[in-house]
Amino acid sequence: MLKKVRKTIADAALLERGDHLLVAVSGGPDSVALLWTLVILSPEYELRLTTAHLNHGLRGAEARAEERFVQSLSAGMGIDCISKTVDIRALRKGSGKSLEEVGREERYRFLDATAAACGAEKIATGHQRDDQAETVLINLLRGSGLEGLKGIVPAREGRIIRPLLQVGREEILEFLGREGLTYFMDRSNMSPHFLRNRIRHQLIPELIARYNPGIVKGLSRTAEIVRREDDYLQAMVRQTLCRWGVTPGEADTVLPLADLIGLHAALQGRVIKRLLEAASRPGNAVGYRHVEAVLALARSSRRCKASLDLPGLIRVDKERSILRIGRVDSRPVRRDKPKRNGLK
Repeated sequence: MLKKVRKTIADAALLERGDHLLVAVSGGPDSVALLWTLVILSPEYELRLTTAHLNHGLRGAEARAEERFVQSLSAGMGIDCISKTVDIRALRKGSGKSLEEVGREERYRFLDATAAACGAEKIATGHQRDDQAETVLINLLRGSGLEGLKGIVPAREGRIIRPLLQVGREEILEFLGREGLTYFMDRSNMSPHFLRNRIRHQLIPELIARYNPGIVKGLSRTAEIVRREDDYLQAMVRQTLCRWGVTPGEADTVLPLADLIGLHAALQGRVIKRLLEAASRPGNAVGYRHVEAVLALARSSRRCKASLDLPGLIRVDKERSILRIGRVDSRPVRRDKPKRNGLK
């Protein structure tokens, strides 16, 4: 297992000598294996480690016991542990989001704040190969494009790193057994209420038994291939916008219509998606239908002016030879016309 971890670290340049890492430790097998692996590699990379544990407030006494376990485990390794308890159910109220979504957002918010407070340059999480396969399937079921099918990336923004990404769940359990390490099993991970759990315990075993015993490795390999191709497309988008003198996020973005239409369809969509995301307010997701609506406007043969209003107060105008993307301060309230027959 350590050989695979070292290769992932080298291939993705995850570590530099002297790094201070904040290690996210839930108490489960993946995070315990991650922590012990980094302890083993510490002399080699001269690492400084701090652990972080977030109690989501969902499992009562079991979660409190798990928190104490992580604190004790860290202390036994001579590592400082920073923990916090939140109420995910309370935070979810009125958000329109699932427990999973709110939990993930709060977890990364906690990790970012904790890393800043303790001076850690990077945050290490225990995502592994089976998590990768599950994520690819989740995004496939949701109809994601390449950005979704690339799954979990080894490093995000050069700050969040996943050294175990090429290691399977069975390898992790064997490693923990050899090293004599104990861990907690979160019973909520068995609940069919969550989509990821249904994919983990129902869909993937069915795919393994009936279609492909190597499906987990295959999906992980697919994610790696897609990630490389997605990186290439993103680089092409940056080059294209630079050539046009366009900076994403400008108050008023003007595109040369003929040049946009002259691009490959895949690149057209990527350019528009990048600019809509830059113009959109936080919380306003840019979806496939928004991008397609803008492209339909751009490709329209009509020469007269035309406009399109999108969520998040984004407005797109087609004016002769240009396409303009910007934001408006407000939109007029639409009032229904009174019915002539007198019916309310």
